[in-house]
Amino acid sequence: MADSDSTEAWERFRADVQNLAGELRRQYGATGGEATSADLDRSLEKLRQAAETVFSSVEAASKDPKVRASTRLAAKSFGSALGETFREVSEELATAFRKAAKPRD
Repeated sequence: MADSDSTEAWERFRADVQNLAGELRRQYGATGGEATSADLDRSLEKLRQAAETVFSSVEAASKDPKVRASTRLAAKSFGSALGETFREVSEELATAFRKAAKPRD
């Protein structure tokens, strides 16, 4: 895979994650409620666990300390990017839930 191909693939992944975040905002913001918030939290935890498994497998497969260190760094960056994206979604949803729960005058 050429360097431009990998760059394009990561850009596509970034766009897909942003699109997913938008879809979650749309879906959970429209339905609201504690049950949907709990569902979202469980889904995000499963996503985190799956990502951790992938990076742990790559790290365990390598005997080279530099590759292992790079894998840990990539996993941390990946987790931070996903975490920040979904933290933003969670904050927006929490605001939407609070607005929906306020009694209307």
